[in-house]
Amino acid sequence: MGEYLTLFDANTVKALYSVVRTLCQQIAPEVINHFVEQKEYLPVFLDGTEIEVTGRYFEQADVGYSGNRQYWLHNIFIGHLWVSGRLNPGASDVCIGWKEQLENDVAPLIEQGIPVWARMDNAYYRKEVVEWFEQKQWDFSVSVTNSNNCRPVLECIEGLPDHAWTAIRSDGTEEAIFSYHQPANWQREQTYVVTRRWHDGKQWLIEPRYCVILVSRTDLPLKELVRRHREKQGQENAQKGPLIDLDLHHPPCKKYHANQAFYACGQIAQILLRALQYRALPKSERQHGIRP
Repeated sequence: MGEYLTLFDANTVKALYSVVRTLCQQIAPEVINHFVEQKEYLPVFLDGTEIEVTGRYFEQADVGYSGNRQYWLHNIFIGHLWVSGRLNPGASDVCIGWKEQLENDVAPLIEQGIPVWARMDNAYYRKEVVEWFEQKQWDFSVSVTNSNNCRPVLECIEGLPDHAWTAIRSDGTEEAIFSYHQPANWQREQTYVVTRRWHDGKQWLIEPRYCVILVSRTDLPLKELVRRHREKQGQENAQKGPLIDLDLHHPPCKKYHANQAFYACGQIAQILLRALQYRALPKSERQHGIRP
C-alpha cells in the first residue's frame, strides 16, 4: 500500500469504510446462516483493543488507561467475521462509537427475526447500551466486574441456603443463581446470573469466588446462559487473530488518517479471507483462525 496511505483524509477514510460495508454485505449472509445453523443463535461481540505505538510522532496517539502510548481500535464481530472496526485516537473512551458502528455497520446485515446474542465485557455495562439492545430485541450478556456494581447484586442473594443454587458443572465445583437489581437511574430492574466457584484448578478455596453476568433472558437454564456468555472468550480470539495473523499490531504511519486506512484495509483482508473460507473450502474449514 505504501505511499497510497498518505493520500487519505477524513472523507476518504469514510469512503473506505463504505467499501468495507459493501464487502460485508456480500459474505455476511453465509456467515450468519452458518452460525445460526450451528448454534441456533448469532453471536455478536463488541470489544476494543489497544494499538501500542512507540515514539512521539504518531498523530493523535496518546497515553491510555494502561499507561501506554496508543491508538484505540474498537471492533464488532459477527461470529468470526470482522464487520466493523474504527481506529480512534489514544485515550478514547473504551466503548467509543459503539452505537454508530452497531447502527451503520452491523444492524443492516441482520434480518429481522434472526436470534442475536451479543456478548460484552464490563465496559459496556451502561444504561444506554442495555436500552439499545432491549429496543432492538437482541439478546445480550455483559460481564460485571466492577466491585461497586457487583455489590448490590451479591447482596440480593446473601444468606440464601445452598439448595437455592444450581450446579452448572457435573463435578459440583461451580453453581449459579439468578439475582435481580435495578441500578441507579436505570428504567427497570435487571436480571443477573451469579456463579459461585469453590475451586481454583485442583485447589479448594476458603471463600467461594463469585462472577456476575447481566443477562437479557430468564427462560434458559442457568448453565446455558453461562455457556453462551463464556463463548465470548472464543470471539476475543477472533479479534486477536487478525492482529497477529495480518501483522496489525503496529501502525505503520505517522499520519492518523493513514493509520485509519491501514486498519480498514486490514479489515478488508480479513473479510476476503473469510470469503475464501466460505466460498472455496469445505465447511469443516470454517474455523476462527485465518493464517492456515
